[in-house]
Amino acid sequence: MVHATDAAREALREDEALVFDWHRVAICCAVAGEVSLRRDSGKRLAASPSVRRLEGDVPIYANRMAYPHLANRDVTIDCRRMVGRRRFVSDLPTDFGLRASLGRV
Repeated sequence: MVHATDAAREALREDEALVFDWHRVAICCAVAGEVSLRRDSGKRLAASPSVRRLEGDVPIYANRMAYPHLANRDVTIDCRRMVGRRRFVSDLPTDFGLRASLGRV
């Protein structure tokens, strides 16, 4: 289940949702990747076949490659402001995608 801090809930606009993207980082192994968190339109994500909604108190989606690794984890999302810009971060390890690719989540 995904939890959002009060700062993240307040910073996320009504028409926005968060998405965990999966970026392939290896040519030889199609499953090797890295996970990033970004904002997008909630309507666009809800209609997209390449993402699935995660359980939680705010609209958060995951790329179909990242979903199996995130579905049964407790993840906390926070928002940090830097020079007036919103930056959403999670408590996942920085090498989460690589660990997931190797089966060592």
